[in-house]
Amino acid sequence: MITLPLILFLFAADGGVADPKKDDGDKRAASAVNVAVKDILGRVQKFYDGITDLKASFKQDLTDVRYNRRQTFYGYVRLKKPGKMRWDFQSPEKKLFVSDGKLLWVYEPEDEQVFKQTLSESTLPSTVTFLFGKGRFDKEFDASAPEDGGGVQTTAPGQIVLKLVPRAPNPQYKHLLFVVDMMSGQVARTVVFDHDGKINSIAFTRVETNSKQPDSHFQFAPPKGVKVLDPNKMKK
Repeated sequence: MITLPLILFLFAADGGVADPKKDDGDKRAASAVNVAVKDILGRVQKFYDGITDLKASFKQDLTDVRYNRRQTFYGYVRLKKPGKMRWDFQSPEKKLFVSDGKLLWVYEPEDEQVFKQTLSESTLPSTVTFLFGKGRFDKEFDASAPEDGGGVQTTAPGQIVLKLVPRAPNPQYKHLLFVVDMMSGQVARTVVFDHDGKINSIAFTRVETNSKQPDSHFQFAPPKGVKVLDPNKMKK
């Protein structure tokens, strides 16, 4: 089977004078690309369907294109099915997102406050549900492999950038980019583009899976003296 990088290289080549034989070749190449993208997306689905937990270091870049602003955060993430997660932000300031699958706590130690809400009410899960093996990529998204990587660079051999556009309009984002290992299906980076010109990029490194993480990692009790706030009540 023709590998995807070779197909993309052929697509990027300068065509010169129009040639009917070339048109037929382009159609065959386009078909091969579609098959390859579908195959790689299937590997992504299989990889995350097949793990029980995951832990990694992460780097998050938040960009607001309209105002030319960018923030960068570093930390560690732990995930466990079904729906448990823990995001420990280490710099530039400490912050904690933790959920036992039902409640989501957001603890800001420097401000001595914690936000509490049900996981279903939060906006966080929509961008990380694939990590829990939830949903079906082939049913929920139209996938492609942009020739320019959608403006995102791969960082290791054997990676490719996939663009995922939701088939049903999503109020939280326009489309996603995944930097994927073509053989294993593991996602090295996710990039979320919202409707307001904001870009949320998370790169994962030192990834470990199926390490039998204890449930205690995903439990949280507010420290004494910390203010507990309900975001939903604050909106009213």
